[in-house]
Amino acid sequence: MNRLNCGREGVRPERVRRDDPSFGRWALHNAANLTHAAAELNLAPEDWRLYKVAWVGGCVLFDRDALVDCGGFGFWDQLPVDLAGEDVAAQWRVMERYGGAGILPSRAVHLESPTTVPYRETDAADVVLGVDEV
Repeated sequence: MNRLNCGREGVRPERVRRDDPSFGRWALHNAANLTHAAAELNLAPEDWRLYKVAWVGGCVLFDRDALVDCGGFGFWDQLPVDLAGEDVAAQWRVMERYGGAGILPSRAVHLESPTTVPYRETDAADVVLGVDEV
């Protein structure tokens, strides 16, 4: 967990792309990994910790001004119907300019429900950020 901890630096801008080591942090958001990571910290009920993310699937809160400053989700008209990753595209733009972090314990649980987006031919981050940059 130490490699993920935001530490004394706090939340800092960070560029994350698939070919960066930071991208490996995506696995934290699979299954119950966050629950296990939080348990290992042995935090008091009122305590919490920030941790570095690659992106956060689903449970995202944005500083609205930061999101709007980075273009928000204004890229929708550039995207085809069969896509996934629009959340990643928006998050990476905000993280690169303002930073981003997760909170442990999150107390959020993935329901493991089937996706409602069965056709994912296009990765929105490829379109929005450019394939060469992803």
